[in-house]
Amino acid sequence: MNKFFLTAVLVSLPLLASASRYNNINHSSVNYGRVIAAEPIYQNITVPEERQVCDRRRNYSDNHNRRNNQNTGKAILGGIIGGAIGNRFGKGRGRDASTALGVLIGAGIGANSNNRHHPTQNCYVETFYHNEERFMGYDVTYEFQGDLYQTQMQQHPGDRVRLRVNVDVID
Repeated sequence: MNKFFLTAVLVSLPLLASASRYNNINHSSVNYGRVIAAEPIYQNITVPEERQVCDRRRNYSDNHNRRNNQNTGKAILGGIIGGAIGNRFGKGRGRDASTALGVLIGAGIGANSNNRHHPTQNCYVETFYHNEERFMGYDVTYEFQGDLYQTQMQQHPGDRVRLRVNVDVID
């Protein structure tokens, strides 16, 4: 059996050598082309941008009658407090005048206390759009063996471009 195996190997060696000779031929090689021009490519695009927008609004009560009732009650309470404070000042008719003045000032402050509306903030997200110029790559013109070629590249090629040149048999 060993003789048979050895004979088969010896017979097939010339065939393998012949096949490998054709398989080892380099069908492509690396060459270089001279860069003539490399122009940057820019593209205008629309870019969405989300922003939070807030506006401030006065907080008004929906019920007008309820506001009037609140103002009346606050005016009465303000008048009582103002009268009590005004009564502490002066003597005789001066005390009466300071009490009356305290009632008027307190009632005015109480009646207007509801007019101090506190602003509320209403926030929401709004999408704004702006145009932007984006770099896309380079239009490259290069020369190889006397002919001009063009391609697009992501990186600037420098003075030369690497080229893979394929050789194919034409029947």
